[in-house]
Amino acid sequence: MTSEQARDISSKALKAASVPEVEISLSHERHGFLRFARNAPTTSGLTLTGQANVTAWKGKRKASAAGAVDLANPKNAVDELKRLVSQAERLAAISPEDREYLPLLGPQKYLEVNAYDPETAEMTAARRAQHVADAIRVANERKVIVAGLFEQRGTEQSVANSAGLFAYHRGSVATYSVTARTPDDRGSGYTAVSSSRVGGLDFKETTGMAAHKAIDSRNGKEIKPEDYPTILEPQAVADLVGNMMRGILDARRADEGRSVFSAPDGKTRIGERIFDPRVSIYTDPANRTIPSRPFDGDGFPIKPADFVRDGVLRNLSYSRYWAERSKKAAGPFLNNLIMDGTDVPLSKLIANTERGVLVTRLWYIRPVDPQQALYTGLTRDGLFWIEDGKVQHPLKNFRFNESPYRLLGDIEEIGQILPVVAGERYGDFRMMLPALRLKSFRFTSVSDAV
Repeated sequence: MTSEQARDISSKALKAASVPEVEISLSHERHGFLRFARNAPTTSGLTLTGQANVTAWKGKRKASAAGAVDLANPKNAVDELKRLVSQAERLAAISPEDREYLPLLGPQKYLEVNAYDPETAEMTAARRAQHVADAIRVANERKVIVAGLFEQRGTEQSVANSAGLFAYHRGSVATYSVTARTPDDRGSGYTAVSSSRVGGLDFKETTGMAAHKAIDSRNGKEIKPEDYPTILEPQAVADLVGNMMRGILDARRADEGRSVFSAPDGKTRIGERIFDPRVSIYTDPANRTIPSRPFDGDGFPIKPADFVRDGVLRNLSYSRYWAERSKKAAGPFLNNLIMDGTDVPLSKLIANTERGVLVTRLWYIRPVDPQQALYTGLTRDGLFWIEDGKVQHPLKNFRFNESPYRLLGDIEEIGQILPVVAGERYGDFRMMLPALRLKSFRFTSVSDAV
């Protein structure tokens, strides 16, 4: 689905509307994948999908209708969209009024984002099998058992409405995740990588890293759960800090006193130094390593913006409705997340640690108290004890209770940044984050899980 095709299909469907406000979102995706387990491919597939979502307003009454659409056949697509427009209109007529109604956005300007790689979007099954075969060969050489998923997507997305807005984005992404286990089930390692260009992934190296962690993590020793100086690898930072930042940057939650960024008397902490002055966190849809869609689901432009700069909270995200009510500008919004790092490699962070814990990954993370940004979860797939600047031995896993908000103000040293994928938000939100050496991390109990 090209931009011209999306515009033409949407325009014809909008002309059939009987109400003045209609929005049409289209998505076309080519998704190929190959799963593997016990060092052998298990499931391969390719799906071609076309989806449409139509929202209609009858006065302040609003309703949506969604369905599959054959976007490769323009005539059929228009007919199906007209049916969805009619369905949304009928539902809007019997819906309650939307108390947060706002008029549709008019035409907008968007960043030019180069996020599409034909080799990635149009990859064949044979090519996927070749990459996975390379990974399995490494696993066999290292004598570990691996399981994982390699998938690639090519997507075209558009938003059009009866106020003249039209937005279009085309992108691709390849993601590879692998868990390695030792044959005796006493060691486990995990690595995940993602890129808009499959040529940016190294399947052999990624598998080798997981295998190395699995072998080194066997027979972890038990130590007392308490606060320890800790290094979080970029993957662990993504699992905890990345997910937190995406979830709590909402201005409405802060204004209503439901956020760690809330201040007394209905105010927020924008303008305050809340983290270590070396911490800068921002979004940039046009970032060359992790490009993302430059508009949100309603076609509102997403532009580069700071959320934290030099430790100071600069912005929170205002929805259009909350911005109007608060007399603020709408946005900024984020489709990717970046935290500045340094040129200090992980090995140097370890060498600079007298004693402490090295965390490679966190898992099963759940919120405990949103007003403190307090979370609980488990370490997984490689936990190690550091002493005198060297990794000495593996550890049994821990449960933790910790606030990423506190951690970002308790930093000893910041390492190099890497593109990472949070394990429980697999593939749909991309980040570039550094390793962090922290003064302390709160481990609360021992877990026997490997």
